[in-house]
Amino acid sequence: MIEALLAEAARRGEAFAVVVGHAEYYPRFGFTPAPGFGITLHVDVPDEALMAMPLAGEVPAGALAFAPEFGV
Repeated sequence: MIEALLAEAARRGEAFAVVVGHAEYYPRFGFTPAPGFGITLHVDVPDEALMAMPLAGEVPAGALAFAPEFGV
């Protein structure tokens, strides 16, 4: 399932995928700590829970902003 979601994100031209989850689960899919890419959130999330994976090319650094419907 996750592979299909990542393939769809890459097909849509997304440069990276970001997840907030268990730091021992997502590395098996190629995710690494997002702060290493300079990616941060505007909410309090432990650094080890924020994971990112480049989908194509270089991962841009910066803070993530969520659409209002997510309430973040």
